[in-house]
This record gives sequence, structure tokens and C-alpha cells, in this order.
Amino acid sequence: DLGTTNSLGAVWKEGEVCLIADGLGNRMVPSVVAIDEEGNILTGQAAREEELLHPERCASNFKRYMGTEKVYSLAGRKFTPEELSALILRRIRKDAEEYLGEEITEAVISVPAYFNNDQRYATKLAAELAGIYCERIINEPSAAALAARKADMEGEQLFLVFDFGGGTLDVSIVDCFEDIVEITAIAGDNHLGGKAFAQAIARAFCEE
Repeated sequence: DLGTTNSLGAVWKEGEVCLIADGLGNRMVPSVVAIDEEGNILTGQAAREEELLHPERCASNFKRYMGTEKVYSLAGRKFTPEELSALILRRIRKDAEEYLGEEITEAVISVPAYFNNDQRYATKLAAELAGIYCERIINEPSAAALAARKADMEGEQLFLVFDFGGGTLDVSIVDCFEDIVEITAIAGDNHLGGKAFAQAIARAFCEE
């Protein structure tokens, strides 16, 4: 799951989903990239801590601009959103390889249902840059519906999936019957999420 605010990896193992933790036991990887004073590239929590002190050397929320021509400048170096996303995916891949004790070359990547074709292609490109073959792109509400369906396989079911992320918002109607999971309607905003609410609260507080 390549998220706007946080990302994570999971593996299907022995009939259940296992979230992958890094060496410190953290399962969430902040979707932040930074360059420190020595020119080293930082990702995840280390980059988020750098962002507090040196925001000019950091990039976040770049998932919103996947598939666009936006360019980020960090410490004099240029990065596209796909290149930044690839650094996060590479970090998750490394954590997964250490967790599983084997090489990872393929993955399924979840994206907002509201992502257009350019954004989906950009996600596959980011995976390629990270050395991963993207076996499939799956909509996040589809993944949620599949999980719910696995817990309760009885009859035909209709789900309302409300995916309120840190940077993107998706609302989907998902119809499940037999072995079919079909998204029948979607709405969303790739520039609305928890971070937008946090900024609005902070702005209102400062004005007060």
C-alpha cells in the first residue's frame, strides 16, 4: 500500500495477512523522503524527523502528483513523484526481504479507486524503478471488500467502503456475489484527507 501519508507492506502467509515490520517493529513507513547534510537519502521515520527541522530538504504528499510533470528539488537534486515513490517502495521491499528472508521481485500495489490511468501507470513505473514487477494494481476499496468478503462469504453483499486516508478520500459502492467483486460507483478527491483537516485546524488556531 503506497500511501500519501504512510505506506506499508503485507504478505499472505499461512492463510492470513501479515503486516511487515521493519527492524524496529514499525509497520507504518511515513511516505517522506529527505536528504541530510551529508547528502544521504533518508526515507520513512528518519525523513519525517528531518522534515521537522529542515523542510526544504524533504518531500512528502508526492503521491498526489503521480502521473504529472511536477518536479521536487531537494538539496539541489531533482526528483519526480515516481522517483520519490520508488524510494519508499524500495524501503518496503528491503524490510520485506529481511522479514521473509528471501528476495522480493513481485508485488500487488493498491491505489485509490479515483486514480486515473496516468496515475496508475506512474505507480507501475515507481515499482519498476524500485526493482519490483507490479503483478497487479488493485483499487483500495476492492482490497477492503475482499477482506470483508473473506470474513463473511454468505450470499450477495453490497458494501459502502469509506476510505479516509491522510491525503486522499475515496467512497465506493462494491457489489460482491459468488467470486465476483465489482465496484459499481466511486467518488473521491485526491487532494483531501486527514492532513488537509489538520492544516485547516492549525490555520484556524493560528488565526485565533
